[in-house]
Amino acid sequence: MRHLFSLILYLTFFGYSYSQATVSGYYITKINDSITTQIKIPKSIFGTVDFSKFLFKVEVNDGPNETKKLKPEDIKSFGFMYDEKAYQFFSKPTITENNLRFLEPLIIGKKTSLYQFQTVNQNGAPLGTFFTFEKSDGTYLFLNTGIGNLEKYRSTLKDFYKDNQKLQELIDTKFQLKKNLKIDITEIVQAANKS
Repeated sequence: MRHLFSLILYLTFFGYSYSQATVSGYYITKINDSITTQIKIPKSIFGTVDFSKFLFKVEVNDGPNETKKLKPEDIKSFGFMYDEKAYQFFSKPTITENNLRFLEPLIIGKKTSLYQFQTVNQNGAPLGTFFTFEKSDGTYLFLNTGIGNLEKYRSTLKDFYKDNQKLQELIDTKFQLKKNLKIDITEIVQAANKS
C-alpha cells in the first residue's frame, strides 16, 4: 500500500512538472513598453490547462535564467497564443477598486468595457463568474453570479447607467432567468457602446 501511494505521488508530481509548457507571448509594462517573453501555461495537478491560475500572477521568462512572477500590480496586461487561439489578460479591479486581478476581456468598447474571471473547482468545473464593468471615464461596477436576486442586477446596472434612458429601458427587459445572466450583461454593454 505504501508503494502504491508513493507511485501515485510520484506520478502526480511528474505530471505536474511535465505539464508546465511555455508559449511565446508579451506583457505591457506600467509605462506602456511591450516586452516579448515566454509565458508558462498553468496546469492543474491532473494536467489540464487552468487559466484561472492567471488571476493572481503570470510566470514569464525574458531570457536565459530570467524567470519571474508578475502580479497585476506590476504590469498592465499580457497575452499569448495557445492552441491557435489568442488570449489576453488585463490588470483590472474586481470586487473593489483596490483589488487588482488579471481579467479576460469580454468586450473592449469605446464607452464601456467588460471583463471577467471565473472561479473553478479543483476539477476545472466553473463555480461562479465575477464581472468588472469599466466606463471610459474610469468608473467601475462589479457584479458576480453569486448575487441571488435578479432584481439586484437590474437595479445596480440601472444606477450605473442612470444617464442613459435607452439603456434603462433595455435593462428593465433583462434578468428574467439566471441562466441568461452573461447574455443579458453582454447585450447591455454592447448597447451602451452603440448609444
